[in-house]
Amino acid sequence: MTSRVPQDAPTLAAAAQKHGPAPEALSEIPAVSLSRLTKSDFQPEEYLKETLKTVQEKNIRQFRKALEDARKVASKNLQKNVYKNYESFVFISKEISGMERDMQLLRELLLNINQVGDDLMDEDEQSIMDAEEPGGRVAALGRRRTMRMSMANQQDMFKDQLTKVWRTIRDAQRFVPFAPNRHVVGDVRNISELSPSTMQTRQKVDIIVLSDMLLLAVRKKRGNYAQTILVAERSFLLSDVTVADVSDSSRAGNMVKIVNRAETFLFGFKSTEAKNEFLMLIGHAKAGIFGAEPPSMPPSLPPPLPNAARPGAVPVRSTRSRQSASGADDDQESIAEGLRSRIDEMLDALDIHIARREFTDATTLVQRLKRQVAESPKPAAAVLRAIDTHIAELSRLILTDLLIPCSPRKQVAANVSLLHQLGWDKEAKEAFLASRSATIKNRTRQLKLEGNTRLYIRELAIVYFRLIRNTCEWYSEFFADPTMISALIAWVRQEMAGYAVIFRRHVFHEMQKFQVIASCLNHTLAEVDILGHAGLDLKFMLDQEFFPDLTGCIRSFEGRCLALLTKAVAGDSLSVASKISTASNENAARLFGAQIPIVASVSKLDEVLTDFGNELRFIVRDSLYGQVVASVLSIIEGVLKQFLTVLRKGSNTHAQELALLVSTQAVVSWVVPRSAAHLDRIFGRTVTDIHNLEQRLEAFPSSLQDVFCQKHAVAISRSSFDFVTAEFLEEREVGDDMAPSPAMEQLLSGLGDIARELDQWPLPKRAVLGGIIDCMFVQMIDPRNWETAGGEKRRFSHYGVHCLVLDIHFLLRVCGSLVSKSTNNMANRVCEKALRSYFAANAGGGAKEMMNKMWYDARVRTAMQRLGYGFPDFGRGFEHRSQQSFENGAQPESVPLSARDNAASPAPSATSR
Repeated sequence: MTSRVPQDAPTLAAAAQKHGPAPEALSEIPAVSLSRLTKSDFQPEEYLKETLKTVQEKNIRQFRKALEDARKVASKNLQKNVYKNYESFVFISKEISGMERDMQLLRELLLNINQVGDDLMDEDEQSIMDAEEPGGRVAALGRRRTMRMSMANQQDMFKDQLTKVWRTIRDAQRFVPFAPNRHVVGDVRNISELSPSTMQTRQKVDIIVLSDMLLLAVRKKRGNYAQTILVAERSFLLSDVTVADVSDSSRAGNMVKIVNRAETFLFGFKSTEAKNEFLMLIGHAKAGIFGAEPPSMPPSLPPPLPNAARPGAVPVRSTRSRQSASGADDDQESIAEGLRSRIDEMLDALDIHIARREFTDATTLVQRLKRQVAESPKPAAAVLRAIDTHIAELSRLILTDLLIPCSPRKQVAANVSLLHQLGWDKEAKEAFLASRSATIKNRTRQLKLEGNTRLYIRELAIVYFRLIRNTCEWYSEFFADPTMISALIAWVRQEMAGYAVIFRRHVFHEMQKFQVIASCLNHTLAEVDILGHAGLDLKFMLDQEFFPDLTGCIRSFEGRCLALLTKAVAGDSLSVASKISTASNENAARLFGAQIPIVASVSKLDEVLTDFGNELRFIVRDSLYGQVVASVLSIIEGVLKQFLTVLRKGSNTHAQELALLVSTQAVVSWVVPRSAAHLDRIFGRTVTDIHNLEQRLEAFPSSLQDVFCQKHAVAISRSSFDFVTAEFLEEREVGDDMAPSPAMEQLLSGLGDIARELDQWPLPKRAVLGGIIDCMFVQMIDPRNWETAGGEKRRFSHYGVHCLVLDIHFLLRVCGSLVSKSTNNMANRVCEKALRSYFAANAGGGAKEMMNKMWYDARVRTAMQRLGYGFPDFGRGFEHRSQQSFENGAQPESVPLSARDNAASPAPSATSR
């Protein structure tokens, strides 16, 4: 942690104290000494006197500001450490609770060990007394042998009883495992378990009373028949439950209430005799637990009493000293009797206070009882158990009051204080938090939802977070133990999750607009900020709860946008709907000129992306950046993919398909930059992912253009010069009257139609036409087109070879400016393969002589003279040149020399072979 003051300030201050304040030292700002602030014996007044002894008022203010900054930094670091170690707090609290259970078990085991020691001591005393009498040793040995045999028989009988219970009641062994001396005292059947609140019957049960436990078995039907079986449902330790006879009214005359810690069960009996029988069984079992009739002794022998409780019994140390100590033992016995009588009176008074619900007086009396027992040299185990039973009953009643929701603060504080005095801090903590949860639920149910979601969420946030703040303040006041803070944090997180569930149900699941969602989030954040001022910052929990829902809303809105755009593309006529100016976009102006002709679906895409950004500006935050960018990319790429599908599968006119090509380029060069600029304004920074999308999609219009070229190359070829199905086997004489085939002339006419359509669109005319020609030759050079249906190689006649070469030569000369180098190479390969096929078929010497280049050039000039020269502009059609110009051998001015050379190149290759 650093301070905003200079580091050399302590040196100046020390110099001022030693040599007196210098004039320049008066203007220095004292440094914040963190080492002194963190000392355990820090004295604030002395520190301020020493530090601000010679400091001016202006510098004192600066020093105060530095102290405040240091305090804020320390507070933030403490808060970060709490959040960082939150999981450790929860884990440690669970470990502590586990250790508490283990300590309770250890305490019970130690009590059992002490009881066993007392019994052994009584047995030794009895042996000594028997040994002093004549014949006593023999009688003692006989009694011991008889006792051991009786105890062994009794244990077998107890085991048989438990086995019968396990056999007749399903799952009974899981609830009542085997334990020494555990046996069945009795059972009461066909009891009605009632609801404590409505007094309605829940189910029919049987209660089996054991020596130390109660087992509840439920009657359930088995299969489709009326047979019922007993299934064990739950069990209780007799030492943990309180059984009370409910007889305060005629309606509850045959009812019994069983309280097990914070749980209350109510049972109804058919008759008073059945209820009395059950209470008698409980009394016998509890008498055995408290030592009045231990179940471990056989019924034929009188039950031994503890040494402290046996009338007239004195501790026997040795035979010689017993007579000399008889006087002191009588005094001790009288003291013990008086102590027992006082404890009995206090227990009776405690029962009265508990019955009257005088919890404060009862707690005070419990403290007196504990002090009285502590003063006793050796209290009986039965007395301790009785006191623990009364404390448990009193604590359960206080817990019941503490669980009542909407209780005033004074009453809650009193109940928590009483439970703290009784040692029930953990149960008090759980009951207090459960009560506050119930209070929040009750206050939430009082809110009215009348169609205004914003108002409802605002009131809901006020109820939740202000009650959470009050709970945190009360908790820190009632429970000062720092180890209990983890339970409060876990409770706060649980309530935050509950608020998120209600918020999600009314805001996100109802598909509210983003403006409504943003308003509800703002109301929530306003209340969370109030908690932050109280020292409890829950914003990170809020972000964790709502982030998946916000991203889900964005994805849902994206899906609706894509569905809308899919419908728009399907219903688009692919005609120019509007023209957009390119004055503000240099790239678009370079591609399209002054205006961009777009179809209706592109205009709809721009409108949808604008609305998408306008909606997102209400909930925009840095954590949602990735999802927003992904949604925008998905919308744009989805529309482009639909354009590609329409171009491939649709049967559209040339104008519609060219409009689709222009619209695709408009999406990349106009819509994407506009959307990127809009998102830049929303996020307040450059959204690089959207700006880079324009570069990623640069090749997409070219892909659509290739699809257009492939589609029309196949269509023009099939309707005119279809190389795939054409036959070149005609046997005729090759003479000077040969001319290009009518199919080739029709093919060039089709190219002219496309060229005239291209003149109306801002598209690369030369690239489109050249692509179509290139696709034609790709189709011709395909090896599958050089074989017949039977798998034989394609054959050519002498006249057929000349027809094919003349048509290709004519196509290249007419379209010379559109022919690329790769197209020219493919044309050479087509001519070469045709010549090779002809010479291979006539290898026996039947091959005729091939015509040379001059012959092909002459035939092409004759055709061009007849039709009109060249294709300088497909929009204007063929231009007619005079016969004189061709007879004089003049070359057309509109065809470049390089194009003429490329166009004439197939003839030498063909004639040379």
